[in-house]
Amino acid sequence: MGSIFNSQFKRTFELAKMATKIGLKELSSGDIQSRIEQAKILTETLGNLRGAAMKAGQLLSLDLDDYFPPEAIQILSQLQNQAFESPELDLAQVLKAELTQDQLRLLQNINYKPFAAASMGQVYKASVSGNPVVIKAQYPHLEQSIENDIKALKRLMSTLCLLTGRSMNLEHLFVEIEEVLRQEVNYLNEAQALSNFTELFESHAWKYARIRTPKPLHHLSTNKVLCLTYEQGLTLKEWIDTRPPVEKREIIAKALLELYVMEFFEWGFVQTDPNPGNFLIRQVPELEIVALDFGASRRYPPEFRKNYVELLHSIRSTSPEKIVQTAVEFGLLDSRESEDAKMVFVELLKLGMSPFFQNANGQKFDFKNDKFAKENARLSRQLVQSLKYSPPPHKLIFLHRKLGGMFAALRKLEVELDLREYWDQIETADIN
Repeated sequence: MGSIFNSQFKRTFELAKMATKIGLKELSSGDIQSRIEQAKILTETLGNLRGAAMKAGQLLSLDLDDYFPPEAIQILSQLQNQAFESPELDLAQVLKAELTQDQLRLLQNINYKPFAAASMGQVYKASVSGNPVVIKAQYPHLEQSIENDIKALKRLMSTLCLLTGRSMNLEHLFVEIEEVLRQEVNYLNEAQALSNFTELFESHAWKYARIRTPKPLHHLSTNKVLCLTYEQGLTLKEWIDTRPPVEKREIIAKALLELYVMEFFEWGFVQTDPNPGNFLIRQVPELEIVALDFGASRRYPPEFRKNYVELLHSIRSTSPEKIVQTAVEFGLLDSRESEDAKMVFVELLKLGMSPFFQNANGQKFDFKNDKFAKENARLSRQLVQSLKYSPPPHKLIFLHRKLGGMFAALRKLEVELDLREYWDQIETADIN
């Protein structure tokens, strides 16, 4: 039996079958139970295919939150956390193909059973010169599957748009997704991003908790194998489960917010994967964070960041008409949308920025505030149902993916923070 990644016919067939099943569910009822069944079909198919299809599905599932009901989103969210061992990845075979005999001799105590897995590859433990390292190995034939998977998923999403009465140009969105996927399948890109972030992190004076990265071993890394230092620590969830006091939770929360502000507004270089498992917490002796997985790192040029800040300013200080105009110019909204849709869009933006603006009297924002979360979900759902021409904004899909992940992490930390200092940082950021 050939590799699931190498068989374009099989992957296309599975995705076409998924599209047909989802379409039939849509036409048959369109009720909540139908949406739940659609989500199950999507999750099971993309999870089984792994690779580019699953990774793109993970990205898209974040933008489908308001298309499906909460019960279905719970199923779709499995794509964000799905990890399993694949028999198709033979580490010994991959290492033999990618490394020379001299390089192989440097790797010792290799554990050929993966201790972590994801959509694009698996992670193994080993040692180099007596020091623990991890080896990240890529699924076979992964790069060849990207173009076909993207085309099939684009057809699927176009079908869903038509079934729900939308006329959206998804071309730019999928070009952006394909670009990131192609970047992620070259582990030398990740090794370089890791080196760049290491330099940025070490040169920054962190206010709350130091943030570190693993160190790439460039001499043992190739397009399909990434070797880096092993870093100990608890995942964010594991650390929260130890019931740390609120003071420590606030330190971690403030450090994560500081990281986001520095990445986008100061450095213009963002690790866009929001998976909470990409942050380890440890105390040595002070609290510090280890950031992991830099394959989806994106650069944002100064002009783009300046326009983004201008949009944030317009949300705070200008009329709804000016906010809409700025959003249309920035590519967030299609000018053909109805006036009702535009006003819901403005209301949603104002709500999203309100935590930064409501603190004139030192009032703290409660990240576990269910009222805020429910109102945000209601407006988001209303907006998606109102939009006919505006696809998910391709320029912001990865940035807002990161921002959404940060917000989710802060909710889990159950903290209340005064956010004025972060808005001040944004306003005074040296964007160049």
